[in-house]
Amino acid sequence: MSTDNPNTIRISKDEALSTHVDDMLKRQMSMRGDPGVTRDRSRAWYYQNWFVFGLVGLLGALAAWAVLEPMYSDYLYIQGTVTAATDFEDLNHAHLRTDKDEAFLDNAGAITIKGEKILLLDTTREITKDRGALRVQPDSVHVGDEIGVYVEYFERNGDSLSAAEYIVRSPAPQSPGKAKYTLHQLQSRKTIAGLIWFPVVAGLIGLFIGAADGLVCRLPRRALLCGLVGLFVGFVGGFVSSIIADIVYAPLTHLAMKQYGSGGLTSLGFAVQMIGRSLAWCLAGSAMGLGQGIALRSKRLLIYGLLGGIVGGLLGGVLFDPIEVFVTGGSPGATMSRMIGFGVIGLAVGATIGIVELLARDAWLRMTQGPLTGKEFLVFKDVMNIGSSPRSDIYLFNDSQVAENHAVLRAVGDECEIEAKQSTSPVLLNNRSVTRARLRHGDNVTIGRTSFVFQQRKS
Repeated sequence: MSTDNPNTIRISKDEALSTHVDDMLKRQMSMRGDPGVTRDRSRAWYYQNWFVFGLVGLLGALAAWAVLEPMYSDYLYIQGTVTAATDFEDLNHAHLRTDKDEAFLDNAGAITIKGEKILLLDTTREITKDRGALRVQPDSVHVGDEIGVYVEYFERNGDSLSAAEYIVRSPAPQSPGKAKYTLHQLQSRKTIAGLIWFPVVAGLIGLFIGAADGLVCRLPRRALLCGLVGLFVGFVGGFVSSIIADIVYAPLTHLAMKQYGSGGLTSLGFAVQMIGRSLAWCLAGSAMGLGQGIALRSKRLLIYGLLGGIVGGLLGGVLFDPIEVFVTGGSPGATMSRMIGFGVIGLAVGATIGIVELLARDAWLRMTQGPLTGKEFLVFKDVMNIGSSPRSDIYLFNDSQVAENHAVLRAVGDECEIEAKQSTSPVLLNNRSVTRARLRHGDNVTIGRTSFVFQQRKS
């Protein structure tokens, strides 16, 4: 007869050492409020991709602005001594009229600077330090005056017309390099810069964002590859999308200009201008975050980059015109507006890519001990190698206990599993050595002296 008590619960050694016991212990400790269980303090915000990508996107956009801004200006600028001046000029340039009200051209004077004839219109303003921009009377500019002029320049059918938008009395001396250009040469530089604005901005943002993760993870090869792919895709995509953007933007900005009054754009015109620019920048931004996904052949990263670029471009476009009005209002051109606007688009594109990734990711490893403590490594493809080789998808540097090809992480359907590549290089799962094991949310993975916590988005 058996003497065993039927109420006795027997637990085998395998059951006692199973990960299920660890899960239950963690849950119990969490309910008691014990530290170190659910309140992980290893979340270093400066390693989060929304911050890293946002920062480098901003730097990439500012780099593009610094390269192109000297070549581009909303109004061409010329300064010198007035050699001729008239109070009235008979205009016969019907084919050169602008989108603005034609009545502005009905009564105008003209001045000559450096051999360039420039019209003074009813809309011409004088920039002053204390009273803003004041209306200029044609008879207030005389021969011998030293002035600077911001010019709107038109060329059609071999003819040219220069209309003064702003004049500056007693301007500061101009550098010889800038003083040598004629209005025709300045217009050519502006045209070239205008054609490559979007491609260069998209390319440099793509370069910086593409290279960022590789640089953070000390992977120069990945940084170079993803950066160059980001540069190429961003430039080509920015060029193509800028053509489409112009098709969208041109009729809207033409409609906005028809709302032009003596005080500038009306509220309706301003709103139409904002809509047109935001749509144009949205299209251009779509190519800025694709580099990393293409270089690493990851569909997930490709989708995150596309969505982030679209949303970021939209935000940058929406903010451009308000920045011009409220930050740089009263000054000729939009130099500061472009710098801030492009900075915003770079910041928005980068940060949005990181945020989209944060919201849409399925599984990831967060380093809790090691040189990049707090960084999260996204499971972005089905098979990912982990080791001390720079070719690894998760590169563990500065850890002598990590083998070149230490482990492999596999995504199997909605689950993930980890496998040790060799018996001499163990992988610890919740402090137990494993050859191959399925990962659960909250599992601790230790490779050498480096530790991670595995996390999954809840279904």
